[in-house]
Amino acid sequence: MLDHLSLGCRKLPASAAFYRQALAPLGYRLQRETADEAVFGVGEDWSLFLYQAAATDESLVGARMHVAFRADSRLAVERAYAEALVAGAREVIGREPDERPQFGADYFGCLFHDPDGHTLELLTRAAR
Repeated sequence: MLDHLSLGCRKLPASAAFYRQALAPLGYRLQRETADEAVFGVGEDWSLFLYQAAATDESLVGARMHVAFRADSRLAVERAYAEALVAGAREVIGREPDERPQFGADYFGCLFHDPDGHTLELLTRAAR
């Protein structure tokens, strides 16, 4: 079981603002913020850590790496996707919120890139 994840960011304050807006429909909130990190989670859990990348870090994004966030409903996926776009996400053409039976009969989700290029997925397996 995965407990938490850390992502490097080029501009931590901007990334923290992005995640604050994009993940709010999923129940995530900013738990702690310092000059070097921003921590998000649901309830009291700290599950996503954003760190200011060093100026010498040439690449922040790993090949084929992406982070998937589970939502309680299709509406939550759609709302979080809309908030992410407003906050500055870059769309992945053809991966807007939709059913994708190749991932399971109950899958509904989407993909997009955060301002640093990390690929994020929002999904639910909740019925309509």
